[in-house]
Amino acid sequence: MLRVLHLDNWKSFSEPVDFTMIAGKETRHGETLYLGSKNRVLPVAAIYGANAAGKSTLLNALAHLQVMLREPRKRGQRLHYHPHLLFGANRPSVIGVEIVLDVQDTTSNRKAIVYYEVAFNAGEIVEESLYRVRSEDEQAVFERHGQELSLYGDLEDDASLEAASKTVQPNRLFLETCFNAGLIDEENNLLGSVIQWFQRLTIVGRGARYILMPQQIAHDEDFRAAVGQGLTVADTGISDICFTEVPRAKVPADEGTLGEIESQLTDSKLDGYLMTDDGVAFRVRSGEDGIVYERLVTVHKDGADEFRLPLEQESDGSIRYLNLLPILYWAGKRQHSGVYLIDELEDSLHPKLTEELIRLFLDASGPDEQRQLIFTTHELHLLRVDLLRRDEIWLVEKNEHRSELTRLTDFPSSDIRLGSDLQRMYMSGRLGGIPRL
Repeated sequence: MLRVLHLDNWKSFSEPVDFTMIAGKETRHGETLYLGSKNRVLPVAAIYGANAAGKSTLLNALAHLQVMLREPRKRGQRLHYHPHLLFGANRPSVIGVEIVLDVQDTTSNRKAIVYYEVAFNAGEIVEESLYRVRSEDEQAVFERHGQELSLYGDLEDDASLEAASKTVQPNRLFLETCFNAGLIDEENNLLGSVIQWFQRLTIVGRGARYILMPQQIAHDEDFRAAVGQGLTVADTGISDICFTEVPRAKVPADEGTLGEIESQLTDSKLDGYLMTDDGVAFRVRSGEDGIVYERLVTVHKDGADEFRLPLEQESDGSIRYLNLLPILYWAGKRQHSGVYLIDELEDSLHPKLTEELIRLFLDASGPDEQRQLIFTTHELHLLRVDLLRRDEIWLVEKNEHRSELTRLTDFPSSDIRLGSDLQRMYMSGRLGGIPRL
């Protein structure tokens, strides 16, 4: 789980800011909080603000760090560096995360907590560090200043890691270098668990699609049933989603592409998938009479009658909701950890559907569940204390070209009382985070 996201000189955030998922003193909805950390941790956060205020910039920072940890860079290749152009063009950008891992802390009965931070410019990693966050203090795991890298504790005795620390490229992360070289195990040690946390980080932008949807529908009957049920409950008119056979000539791909997919089918690999630029999903599989092509379609029923519709012909709202349903599916699986970031959650969705998504996610949250949903939104319908805690609501506002971040609980209690109409206060401008018209 995410406890804190720290930014400094990242895009429109020119000054240091901390976005925290650690719960405050609020007592409402306490049953949804995760208790396996040294503090109570929130399962949900809603980020409000005017267009271009910096809401998406928060999510982009985590996405950027995820990419840095995933993709090795060639020697001399420049880093994607996005400082504040007015006030920070000559300073490094800093992105740091305090996270709860899946491995056990060796000094307590809770899960391990670490703080990982990277400072970088276009040419190099300026600093990189990893610390264990313990009950009373922090313990360094490794620290890097330019090309000087120090290992501590158990890492000091690892000859492979020690060699990597001496040879890591200026434009590559030490953690990424070790992982891609096969020097750390993502299942059984602290370094690998940090990598695993970022691998589980799911980021859903506007118009994004769950790329594994066709594969899971084809091979996971529970997943397919859950998606079909979710679409039915949401009153989309869809009762099921499945594949239906189509002639090979109807697949909009060139002969070379089709031939390559077909050549990859073997006794151990029975099917392949093709996604066209306009979102049409096809499955290619080995059948009894040769190779079969199938198209992903939705099923609509009216009593005994039914018709099938190519998925891409469904409404934008139905497609958006379909691509968010996997989050709810995984949220319903006990002990399935992960952090889900959604930019403009309400995009193409009716307000009631947006609210239902949040309610279902919160229903699956609790003291032992390591899952979080963090989203940006303009949806006023969600600004209600019967749905969200006040410490789960954030506001981003831009002042003099700088983005500023405020949590609702940062306001004096005299300004926001328990019975306050948050929607009215927000639209009146008393909370900030709205356009200045």
